[in-house]
Amino acid sequence: MPKKKVVVLLPTYNEKNNVEKAANAVLAQEKNLPGWEIEVLISDSKSPDGTGEVAAQLAKKNPKIHYLSTGRGLGVGLIEGHTYAVKNLHPDILAQMDADGQVGWDVLPRLVKAIEEGYNLALGSRFVSGGANKLSPMRRLFSAGSSWVSRILIGPFDVKEVTNSARAFTPELFKKINLERLPWKEQTFIVQPAFLHEAVIAGAKYKEVPLVFGDRAEGYSKNKVLNYTYDVITYAVDARLHAWGINIPFFKVTRKAKTLIKFSLVGLLGTFVDFFFYKLFIGSFNIPPATSKGMSAELAIMNNFFFNNFWTFRSRKTNTNTWQRLGMFNLFSLGGLVMGVLIVKFLHTLYGDGFATVGNFKVAYNNFYFFATIPPVLVWNFTINHFITWKKQKD
Repeated sequence: MPKKKVVVLLPTYNEKNNVEKAANAVLAQEKNLPGWEIEVLISDSKSPDGTGEVAAQLAKKNPKIHYLSTGRGLGVGLIEGHTYAVKNLHPDILAQMDADGQVGWDVLPRLVKAIEEGYNLALGSRFVSGGANKLSPMRRLFSAGSSWVSRILIGPFDVKEVTNSARAFTPELFKKINLERLPWKEQTFIVQPAFLHEAVIAGAKYKEVPLVFGDRAEGYSKNKVLNYTYDVITYAVDARLHAWGINIPFFKVTRKAKTLIKFSLVGLLGTFVDFFFYKLFIGSFNIPPATSKGMSAELAIMNNFFFNNFWTFRSRKTNTNTWQRLGMFNLFSLGGLVMGVLIVKFLHTLYGDGFATVGNFKVAYNNFYFFATIPPVLVWNFTINHFITWKKQKD
């Protein structure tokens, strides 16, 4: 009786020191899978460290190892890899694991067994009986938190592990996944919970099996907590809107506008700083509104530079150092400051120091003057700093 085939996909990026060990470890699991043969597909996202070259040599030496060069991004490596496997390798089961050694390779037989039991999706989990999470306390908190947010906002709630890559599923289920809706081309780790969500929509019958999750064998973790948190929340909102029949591409739009959104959030914080001192200077020191606006704006500028430099544009490579960027940010922010002062001065001259009645409250005109400055100043600050202060360094 011919053996059935499971193709295990190893998506790689800068895993030169791990990839051969990982491929051999996966193939070694064949002794624990009677009636099955294992083949490994390495899909490398154009790693600059030479991972692709190592994988190509492995494929030449061993007919059970295959190599595929893909575009950048985990989702690209996964989806292009599985698509290639279905078309060219004709597997009975598609499986995937990371090549970094964080997950024990012995989870593979458990994944395959779950498919043999009649499930069409098997999920490796550190949160079920027999599983273990050996990461640092902070990383444990992050992984558990990501799973909770995804389970509550996206579902399904009865799946405890939604973020890691150790999975197996049938080619038939993979073909039913709506790839148009799945954000697999984005360079983000959101593809893992998103794939699970789309699989459930496609009718997946799933089971979790235990795995042990530890530190990476080699290399470094590429996951960025703040960015991933942002992606989980925006994808969850997108999925919830679609579930309600509101077909707005919220996740894709927010991904494209990610820098602007982060810049705007920093600006919102700066607005609180600005407004607090603006009112303090007027109310406690009787400083005229236009002068107060100039002083409070400078405090907000310093606040905004700090958060933009260390969050909004943190990963952007530039030709300038921190002090140069601080100088440019202050210089260009003067344009926004002058714009804000002139707007307040114009409105104050036109309408004076009166009050407006809003419901049962009296609101000073100077509040409206302040908020009228926000849209034009935001546009100016983002445009000039995006293209000059944190201008991307050319490759």
